[in-house]
Amino acid sequence: MSDANGAVTDAGLRSAVGAVINTEFGRRLDELGMVASAKLSAAGTPEITLDLPTPAYPNREGLKTAVQAAVRAAFPAAPEAAVGFTWRVRGTDAGGRIGLKVHNVIAVGSGKGGVGKSTMAASIAWGLKQAGARVGLMDADIYGPSIPHLLGLNEKPQVVEDYGPNGESIRRMGAVELDGLKVMSIGFLVDPNDPIVVRGPILHRTIQQFLQETAWGELDYLIIDMPPGTGDIALTLSQLMGLSGAVVVCTPQKVALLDAVKAIAMFRKVNIPVLGLIENMSGEIFGRGGAKAKAEELGVPFLGEVPIDATLRVNGDAGQIAANFTEGCPSHAALQHVCERVAIQIAKEVIGRPKLPSLEIL
Repeated sequence: MSDANGAVTDAGLRSAVGAVINTEFGRRLDELGMVASAKLSAAGTPEITLDLPTPAYPNREGLKTAVQAAVRAAFPAAPEAAVGFTWRVRGTDAGGRIGLKVHNVIAVGSGKGGVGKSTMAASIAWGLKQAGARVGLMDADIYGPSIPHLLGLNEKPQVVEDYGPNGESIRRMGAVELDGLKVMSIGFLVDPNDPIVVRGPILHRTIQQFLQETAWGELDYLIIDMPPGTGDIALTLSQLMGLSGAVVVCTPQKVALLDAVKAIAMFRKVNIPVLGLIENMSGEIFGRGGAKAKAEELGVPFLGEVPIDATLRVNGDAGQIAANFTEGCPSHAALQHVCERVAIQIAKEVIGRPKLPSLEIL
């Protein structure tokens, strides 16, 4: 850890910090590539910078404390370590197959309607954006688009000049933006009172256009609000790109859980990793804990419960979904927790799995 004279060295610091176990991943910080720098300042203070896999990383204070304790144990005479953070979202580059510069594409689905799926999709997108990530939100619920209303958006997308993967000029639809969150929905293109009556092939072409012909730019996360049920939009998406994962939203009562199980089975069938289950509207009316128990039974992560709360409904009706992330909102902490768990599960899909030894093919 120290040199022959017992002095602290940069190499010794990096070794001590790298050996800290990250409890979120169950692996050492050096194995996860999270030690950005470890050195002594001119004044002799250990300075550590950790590179987080997402800006929505939970419990930074706990990680800071663990690192400081490791440095203190290795170098008892050294001053308290100064620990700082940077972040860099790593991903599966799910959009690369179709020319998108998107690190992670996340589908948010449900087995049935009426469980608050669109509210959760919009909330996850907004929460990740608020944390500092570059985020897009695509409304794939073609027959019942509600994302524009939840965000209070009624603009028409404009045609913009964009660039293809080889630098060629391409005309695309510009995403509608809300404080940096990029949004696309068929709700921007039709009158709110007009029914959307299209056949399957047109439905799939619309999804493809929204993905490939929207000027998304470079994104850390693209959240896709799926239609309810177990239709074939998931199949379309899985064929177009390798999604980073899917989040399933349900309410606690048994009738909703029955359909959530089908949604999980659907995503698994089309080889989309299931990031976890969210229990929405948890409380006296629908009960509590059903989704957590079902997640444990199915072997999928439980991403948290969001209480049934009139404030969420009021803010959604008013097109003020962002207000749910203010300190005064009773569901603020629950929503932030869900966003953090989604971000961590994505990071686990990318960097958290131990690398398996390659197999010799006989």
